Amino acid sequence: MKVSVYASGKRRFVCLINEHEIPVQPLANAFIYDEFLNASLSTKKRVAYELKVVIGYFANNHMDLTQRISSAQFLTSSEISKFYGQMMLTRNSFEDNKNTSVISIAASKKLRNAMASSIYNNCKVCPETRTGRIRTLRKYLSYLYDHFHGDKSVSEEVIHSFHSMQNKLKAKENYASSKRLARTVELVESVIPNDIYQKFMHIIEPNSSENPFQSSKLRNFLILSVLAQTGLRRSEVCKIKISDCDFSYDYNKIKVYSSPDDKSDPRLYRPDKKNGRAHISGIEVNLMKLIKFYILHQRSKFSLSRSHDFIFITEKNSYSTAGLPITREMVNYILSKVSNAINFKISPHLLRHKWNERLSERAEAIGLEREYTEDLRRNAMGWQPNSQMGRIYNDKHEQLIAIQIMNEHQVKIDGSEE
Repeated sequence: MKVSVYASGKRRFVCLINEHEIPVQPLANAFIYDEFLNASLSTKKRVAYELKVVIGYFANNHMDLTQRISSAQFLTSSEISKFYGQMMLTRNSFEDNKNTSVISIAASKKLRNAMASSIYNNCKVCPETRTGRIRTLRKYLSYLYDHFHGDKSVSEEVIHSFHSMQNKLKAKENYASSKRLARTVELVESVIPNDIYQKFMHIIEPNSSENPFQSSKLRNFLILSVLAQTGLRRSEVCKIKISDCDFSYDYNKIKVYSSPDDKSDPRLYRPDKKNGRAHISGIEVNLMKLIKFYILHQRSKFSLSRSHDFIFITEKNSYSTAGLPITREMVNYILSKVSNAINFKISPHLLRHKWNERLSERAEAIGLEREYTEDLRRNAMGWQPNSQMGRIYNDKHEQLIAIQIMNEHQVKIDGSEE
């Protein structure tokens, strides 16, 4: 069983299929669209992959969830505990048992234990993945229960047993998703050292002799400059439209908003803004004028660009895609080329962190209050009003300042700079 994403007209669908491309698990596929009808394609895809893992786990253990729920034979505490333990691991780790023979040949018990512990730790998934799998199972079982028993008169015993099973799953889900009381802050001077950042900004210039690209130099420069200047995510940059840009007044603003199922987007995997508020992102006037120049003199050369409003397009025609909007993978490729050229790995998320660092430094230089800086950052990033993300950046900046002050004080006490 695998997950398929396909387009039908301007709509996109996710489906569980077999090796012959035939849809399987009809109730699971119905669950995705009944419960997540208005969700984004990425959410439907995530749920489909979680369902694939969940259904595969029970199938490997000779358990048919559909049959179990239809016959009111709900999961026992022991079955839930075993499921929870396996969902902490990667899918491959509980689909094959190749590691068993490796461990058994070790003579020393301590060595066997060490090998087993190492294998286990290497197979663990992140808490978010584990929580997602448990949550999807709980919701899917609720969907099956409503399908088979929702319109029937069932006994109090069946109702109690079902709710008991769901409460046990909910407890595991809450336990898996519980957050640490304290979050550590990595106190490095900068996610991208200033000299590296300056080199990055220099090498992406279209006329730079070190520019690693043979073609599309202006487009790539604009994409990377927008990422650096605005702190936007790659998905948000990929979905910028001509109509989102301020080309009429100040030439310094871009609208950023969510449009999860934009019918005008021809891409199968449509990029979208992550959850958060719509906001306005500021941009330098000169960069905006270059974007306008690109639209008029470069983008307009491709006939397919007239079929949509997205600014940044594919310029090579390897798969007859010249003129269509760029993908997130293309942004990753562009950054990988530049990273290799400067011998420092830079990702869109790293540029977002760098933008926040520069905001902290600028806010301190002009004497802005911490709370006001947090509000500015929250609005510029499009975070929700109650988001605490801004505090992480402010905390890090203030701790670095405190360390610098104490080091300078210690130098004065010691009477030397050693």
